Amino acid sequence: MGFFDKQLQAGDHLVTERLGYTHHGIYLGRNKVIHYSGLAAGLRAGPVEITDWDNFSQGKRTYVKQHHSRMFSRRQTIKRARSRLSEDKYNLLLNNCEHFINWCIYGKSRSEQVSKVAIYLVSQGLFGGTISSFSLIRVVGKTAFRVSKNL
Repeated sequence: MGFFDKQLQAGDHLVTERLGYTHHGIYLGRNKVIHYSGLAAGLRAGPVEITDWDNFSQGKRTYVKQHHSRMFSRRQTIKRARSRLSEDKYNLLLNNCEHFINWCIYGKSRSEQVSKVAIYLVSQGLFGGTISSFSLIRVVGKTAFRVSKNL
């Protein structure tokens, strides 16, 4: 892990690959990562926790996602993340690990992964014409896109 310590900075947004999705955390330094454990370890949802690098990455490729226009500094990002330690309100669609990290960095909960899935489902007509634009916005965690008519 020492090699990574020299390249990483505390407050970096870490992304690690999983089967079919990515998992997100904030690097705290000294081989520690804070993340919404959610479904990272299986089907049981878990809380916001601090873990070590190996547990977070699970041996998968892990990289730093750059943020050039952060709302909060790296130090503030870590403080915000720590303020939610032990929170146990994980929700795959509305409060997942990516929502958590974006809230820590930007003050807004959002998940690009959830948005992309919702957009795909809408484009494929998989909601069966029963979901309103308001409901769709709620499903994707109040992200920036809107659908102007009932689907």
